[in-house]
Amino acid sequence: MARLSSADLQLFVGGQLQFIEVEQLPRVGPIFNSRSCGACHFQPALGGSGAFINEVRVRNNTAGGPLHIFAVDNLLRAGPQTQGPSTILPNGLESTPIGCQITSPNCAQSACQQEEAIRTTFATDLELCDPTSTSFAAGANCTAERQATPLFGLGLVEAVADSTFNAIAAGQPPEIRGIVKTVNELSAARVGRFGWKNDHATLRAFSGDAYLNEMGITNPDFPTERSTCALNESQFGVVLDTDDDPEDEPDDDGRVDADRFADFMRALAPPPQLAKSGDAHAGHLLFATIGCAGCHVENLTTAENPAAFIPPTTSGIAISTTLNTLLANQQFSPFSDFLLHDMGSLGDGITSDAAGPTLMRTAPLWGARARSRFLHDGRGATIAEAIALHAGQGAAAAAAFQGLSSIQQQRVIDFLNTI
Repeated sequence: MARLSSADLQLFVGGQLQFIEVEQLPRVGPIFNSRSCGACHFQPALGGSGAFINEVRVRNNTAGGPLHIFAVDNLLRAGPQTQGPSTILPNGLESTPIGCQITSPNCAQSACQQEEAIRTTFATDLELCDPTSTSFAAGANCTAERQATPLFGLGLVEAVADSTFNAIAAGQPPEIRGIVKTVNELSAARVGRFGWKNDHATLRAFSGDAYLNEMGITNPDFPTERSTCALNESQFGVVLDTDDDPEDEPDDDGRVDADRFADFMRALAPPPQLAKSGDAHAGHLLFATIGCAGCHVENLTTAENPAAFIPPTTSGIAISTTLNTLLANQQFSPFSDFLLHDMGSLGDGITSDAAGPTLMRTAPLWGARARSRFLHDGRGATIAEAIALHAGQGAAAAAAFQGLSSIQQQRVIDFLNTI
């Protein structure tokens, strides 16, 4: 973000370094999906999305959270390696990819992965969820795939007052009115705005949740391991997991890693808009005319004093006055209302508190030109395909887009490729 103070820039850089750090045993795991934040948030730059599906959820997993495809007891392979009379790599080799993917039918699962499959009710033959199907209505288990969400500009989103989201919902026509999801987070009721189901309202909680659920690292806000399957066990002389929770401890500055991740995300600039051609300007008008702007709200404004509700670090350090001033009263253009909408068959089939199977957060469209896949599970290969797949409350706008001429449709796409 431009105009950061030197102190805020230092926090941003420190968070960036922590964001790309690759975690090692016994800290990572025992079950996890990646060993660094940057492994899933890298496209088109650090802090973006990914080029692949980063997460799988299972409908009947009552414990919530993602399926973890890697486990520490399947991380090291083959034992000590020798070359002639010398022992090299005495602790074994790390497999590539890390361990054995639980989603592979031909994979010999480790004990931790067998436990994970049972815990999450996962099986390799489960179909993708369609929450409008007869099998779903009959209670069939199914899976949902999710891409990592881009993190650019989220400091501004965090700085929007709850009342703004309530006002947007109140002003929307009943047929497309979004749902404000309130989450109890860090000892306060807040409006959710982060994640595909609006599970979090603050970057601190968003970070801590991902640290535990994606990397298996306990932290002050999420101090309980998801599994003890490898506790105090060793392979080839390497300890796999220890009982030292929370593993994310404060550094000399009083910040834990989850605080550092929030520092980094809070100062990430929004995607820059490109100059618009005449066709793109025409597409902008069409975007509003056909109803896309009803949910993909162009402009939001941050609060006068974001520090009043942005939580401090886990040790109580508030955001700086300079950063608070920089975040305050800023109009920005995410092209999202950050509300939940009933998307019909486009819903992921997963229930997350008040967000039912068909409810999904409106995806911000800024930076769409840099995405390789679209929608929560990447099923849209192009912008046009993603629009066509809109159902539920998005069906009318999708139909209106289909009713445009091919030239008009291209103008809308030209516009979206500038934001």
